[in-house]
Amino acid sequence: MFLVIGVCNTMTNIYSLRKNETGITWCQIMILIFVGIWLIGILCIIKIQKESGYFIIFGVLGTLMTWIFQDTIKGVVAFVHLRLNHLLYIDDWIQVPKLNVDGEVKRITLTTVTIYNWDTTTSSIPTSVLHNDHFINLQRMTDGKTYGRQMLKTFILDTGLFHPLTAEEIESLKQREEVKAYLLDEDFKVGELNAHLFRLYVFHWLMNHHYVSQEPRLVVRWLEQKDTGLPLQIYGFIMEGGVLAYEWQQSQIIEHIIEALDWFGLQLYQRPSSHDVSNIPNSLTEKVLSRKEETL
Repeated sequence: MFLVIGVCNTMTNIYSLRKNETGITWCQIMILIFVGIWLIGILCIIKIQKESGYFIIFGVLGTLMTWIFQDTIKGVVAFVHLRLNHLLYIDDWIQVPKLNVDGEVKRITLTTVTIYNWDTTTSSIPTSVLHNDHFINLQRMTDGKTYGRQMLKTFILDTGLFHPLTAEEIESLKQREEVKAYLLDEDFKVGELNAHLFRLYVFHWLMNHHYVSQEPRLVVRWLEQKDTGLPLQIYGFIMEGGVLAYEWQQSQIIEHIIEALDWFGLQLYQRPSSHDVSNIPNSLTEKVLSRKEETL
C-alpha cells in the first residue's frame, strides 16, 4: 500500500506541468500503473509454456484492453512527449489550425487539453492531436523571448502613377520633416523614380521605429508584377507580442505608410466601383451622379 502511494506521488511530481497544477487525476495515474503492470505481466507470462491456457487468456485480455484504452495510451505517449520536450504549459497561447483553435491552455490531462479561445469559446481536444498534428505555441514570442511577432503586409501600388520626380517635387519632399529625417541628401535626385524613393523612405522609417526589430530580418521589397499593380511587401517583426499591443502597432504602421503614399504622388490600387464608373466623364452627360442617384 505504501509502495503504491509512493509511486503515485512520484509520478504526480514528474508529470505535473507546474507545482501548483497537477494536471493528472488519480484515476489517470492508476491507468498508467495498470499499463505498466500489464507490460510486466507480458514479460513474466512469456516464460510460461505456449501450451498453457493462461497464456492464451492473458493474450486475449491484453489485446482487448489495448484496444479499449488505445486513445488513453496515445494520450500518455503524447503527454510524455510534450512534457519532456517542454512544448506545452498551462496559460500558453497556442494555435491548432486544423481544428480552428486559437487561445490559452487552461488544463492539460493525459487525454485532453482544454483551451479558452479568444472568441470566448472553449475547446477540448485530445492530447494526442498535439503530438500527431501541427500546432503553434506563441508563448515565447508573447513573453518577449524572441525577436517579436512577425508582420507580413503587402501593399499593391497603382503603377500608373509611377514617374520620375521633378525638381519641384523633390523640393516639396525636402520640405517635409518626416521625409527628410529618414532620407539622405544624395537620395533626392531629379529624375529618380518616385516609387524607388518611397521604398527607401519606408525601409529607413521602419529601421528607426521603436517597436520594429531589425533582427532576424527587416525587408521592404517589390514582388512580382500583377495585373492590378506592383506589390510592395514589408517583412519584419514587431517587438510587442501581445495581441492588443501587436495589433495596435501594426495598424499604426499601416496607416502611416498609406498616409506617406500621397507625399510621393502614389496611391494604392483599387478595382473601380460602380461609383467610379458612373462618374467617368463622357460625351453623353456631364452630370456627376451621387451615390443616392446611383441606387435609384
